[in-house]
Amino acid sequence: MIKISVMNFRWIPMKATQKFFTLTGILAIFTISSCKKENNQAASANYFPKVRAIISNNCLTCHSSSGSWAGRPTKFDSDSDITSNYIAIKRAVADPVTITNKRMPQGGTLSASDIEIIVQWFNKGGKVTD
Repeated sequence: MIKISVMNFRWIPMKATQKFFTLTGILAIFTISSCKKENNQAASANYFPKVRAIISNNCLTCHSSSGSWAGRPTKFDSDSDITSNYIAIKRAVADPVTITNKRMPQGGTLSASDIEIIVQWFNKGGKVTD
């Protein structure tokens, strides 16, 4: 929402440079106001449904109770399984590879947009509501 109010407006003759700086100031304020709305929309985005879909499409082959890793500690059968492992999920897809941090999914990588969704979800707190 943009609010513009004019109080005690009167015409004052200005030089060309004054008009330029006045117009620039108005545009700067408008731009800042526009950015705030975009940031609020990003902050209110719910990433978890997208994260669940990414995990369903890329991880459940191994990381489920019936997958090839059945019985191993990391499974993503439920929303609580996913949220309780949010740090490990982000680490496995976005952090640098180390001896203890392998890149997932095995033998490949997620798309840049999928990685960004997981990172944004992680940054918001890694909950079902994030």
